[in-house]
Amino acid sequence: MRITEKNFLKICLFLALFILNSASVFAIDEITLENPQESVKMEVYENVETDEIKNEPITSSENHHKTVQNRIHDVFELKIEDNDHIEYLLDRGLTKHFENGPLDNLGIWGLWRGGIVESFKKDDNHTNFNFNVLETRLHGEFKDKKTSFVITTRFTPQKEFTFMQNLFSDLFIRHRFNEHAILTIGNTRTHTGQEGAMSEVLIPFYYRSQISRQYGNIRKLGVRLAGDFKLMEYDVAYNTSGTYFTSFFPGSEFCGWVNFKPLGMTDGKYGVLKIGGGLTAGRRHFDYNVLGAYASYKYKKFMADFEIAQGNGSNGRVGPVSTHTNGFYTSLYYDLTKKLQLVARFDQFTPDTKNSEHKTREYSAGFNYFIKGQALKIILNYVFREDSIAGNSHRIIIGTQVLL
Repeated sequence: MRITEKNFLKICLFLALFILNSASVFAIDEITLENPQESVKMEVYENVETDEIKNEPITSSENHHKTVQNRIHDVFELKIEDNDHIEYLLDRGLTKHFENGPLDNLGIWGLWRGGIVESFKKDDNHTNFNFNVLETRLHGEFKDKKTSFVITTRFTPQKEFTFMQNLFSDLFIRHRFNEHAILTIGNTRTHTGQEGAMSEVLIPFYYRSQISRQYGNIRKLGVRLAGDFKLMEYDVAYNTSGTYFTSFFPGSEFCGWVNFKPLGMTDGKYGVLKIGGGLTAGRRHFDYNVLGAYASYKYKKFMADFEIAQGNGSNGRVGPVSTHTNGFYTSLYYDLTKKLQLVARFDQFTPDTKNSEHKTREYSAGFNYFIKGQALKIILNYVFREDSIAGNSHRIIIGTQVLL
């Protein structure tokens, strides 16, 4: 048999489904997962609301009699036209619906995001294979259809933390009063920066921007309130400044972000414009605060965005940092087809403003190929990095993303 793209996709899906069906203890019937885009229509708030899967659910009895081949066929025929939202390949087979008891449904899903990174530097060329996301998520929704919980476990070891400290990421319960008020209690991603609050699944590049890597992409334990209106959206939280469950309450932190949508009453006729900003401030060994501002415009196949941030100390993914830092990025995106997207970015960061001559710049270009929307995607990036201290370098990245 000739290995065509179609046959290769079938083989991959067969292996994934075979593994899932073999583990009958964990086999669940349909998935309903957390997606910041669906129920409240906020495009970047990963932990703001619960996923609303677009496909109609099927009953447990219908799904029970489906063979592996039937499920492979269902996934292969699945059409995902919207690349701005999160959908899953096995959403019709991994959630159990209950007639009795407090739970309405219980689902499980998995996420893989990894790639090959070829690095070129003077007298130092090497190839790395890495995975920056490997997670499973358990999601449950109660009978009132407004209250839900999420437990996410990750399997990307980090030498700075123990296995148990790194194991849990999202761990929260949420109640949706309406689309203007969603209350979350637990461990969630903070909204420090616009891109810093985004799910890895929706990042247009393989790596985040430098300010997002410095200030954002971090989860903390606390209370969070978020909502969406036609002309604005907001996200505010009061958290502990501790991360990765390394300490209970080393200090407190406030995190708030607001976006305004001046064209929100036009139903997208003139595009989508967002202008906003926010503040994260707290104490962990020392006082810190991060100020940020963001602007984006999307019209048909084209989108551009810009974000700038300044940290008087910070407490993000890299941990507590007392130095003053700042940076910005600007990106362009263009959809050549429904499946192929071109991307380009200029990204600058100053790791210590006392030495303002030392700046790191990254010039990135590439494309995303959406085989099945965000659920099955190929990423190709070229990155040229300027660094006056560490030296200049080049990277070619071939990444894959799979949502089951």
